[in-house]
Amino acid sequence: MRHYESVIIVRPGFAGEGELTTIIDKCTGALNGDLAGVDKWGLKKLAYPIKKEQQGFYLLLRFSAAPDGVKEMERLLRIDDRILKYLTIRLIAPGGAPVPAEQEEEAESAAA
Repeated sequence: MRHYESVIIVRPGFAGEGELTTIIDKCTGALNGDLAGVDKWGLKKLAYPIKKEQQGFYLLLRFSAAPDGVKEMERLLRIDDRILKYLTIRLIAPGGAPVPAEQEEEAESAAA
């Protein structure tokens, strides 16, 4: 399994705790992988309007999954009207090897 991060921007009207939990469960259900962590960045002003919205609620998901699971999750995010935008990246170490989420968190805490 590969390690990924996804940033998801949710419409501010759907930023309630119940709605966010539903969105996270929907994403993890499609992954068939391991969810390493969820960070709720909160409501932020967008740099430019997206789908006529000036603000969005940001979520960061860290997970391990097969590429097919990521493809299915992105398909579900694309058709969900509550989602303004999303971006999924595969984590890779500077040497070219994939990075486990635990090593990345240790590096961040050591740098701080």
